[in-house]
Amino acid sequence: HYFIQSNLSLRMEKEVDNALSTIHQRVNGVKGSLQTFMRKLEMGGVVWPDVSENFSTLAGQLNFLQKVLTKEETPELQNLVLLPLMTNTGPDATLEQLTEGRIPFLAPDSLPNYLRTKLDLEIERKQQFVDTEVNRISEHNLQQQICDINNLSDSISGIWALFQV
Repeated sequence: HYFIQSNLSLRMEKEVDNALSTIHQRVNGVKGSLQTFMRKLEMGGVVWPDVSENFSTLAGQLNFLQKVLTKEETPELQNLVLLPLMTNTGPDATLEQLTEGRIPFLAPDSLPNYLRTKLDLEIERKQQFVDTEVNRISEHNLQQQICDINNLSDSISGIWALFQV
């Protein structure tokens, strides 16, 4: 139901397939980590070091996925155009299976949201602000803040352990 417009050579087709495969693997890795983390949270008894480790793992996976999705890592995907050949207001079993039940049909009114490639202006401004703030902090100050947070976390854990007895 979809058409990818381009004049792809066989080599370029393989590069696109490899890039899409890498993206698919990374997304599945993030999905698996999230599912595992959610199961741990639902079962209860999760301690802070485990939560911190899970967040760290997820952050690393998302960071790597973001790098894969940038123009530098996947230039072969930047010039491809994805066009839906048909939309349907009724359920589409293939689409539902491909999206694991998240998108049951591809309606014309929701299509722009699914194909949006640029952030909303407000989100883009917030992202630029966050990037500016991150770049403003020096490495030394960042390490000091991490140490302070770890010390605070250890202190709180110690106090919590005293009250648990």
